[in-house]
Amino acid sequence: MAARQRFHLDQDGHSITVLCDLPRHRVEVLVDGKVVSSVRTGRDPVTLVRGEITTEPPQPFTVRLEHPDDPGGIPLCVLERERMRYLMPTVALTPQEEWPAEPTPSPRTPGELLARWRARYRHRRSGRTGSGPS
Repeated sequence: MAARQRFHLDQDGHSITVLCDLPRHRVEVLVDGKVVSSVRTGRDPVTLVRGEITTEPPQPFTVRLEHPDDPGGIPLCVLERERMRYLMPTVALTPQEEWPAEPTPSPRTPGELLARWRARYRHRRSGRTGSGPS
């Protein structure tokens, strides 16, 4: 598991973010970019964090963070609000932690791919180096 995890969900025009740092036993809840609640996690398998969206009237919510069973797992984060539960998806903390974009293969027809393979095969058989025509 990564040292830190971030979960994010938009609710009624408000941004709710959970920053989880399990090795340091710390969980913070941010609403619209401001910390509204912060707790230390214990040895319990579940951590509950209560907060509220500051509107008129205030809208309370609870974040339920279930610690992973295996050491390499990601915790399960659920937002509970008005008797409804919303699964909070994990979000990368930095651009370096994002999944790499899958390269889009160049458009080629089966005939072009066969021609490239034959050209490479001929170059290898003749003892020349190089990748052949593109």
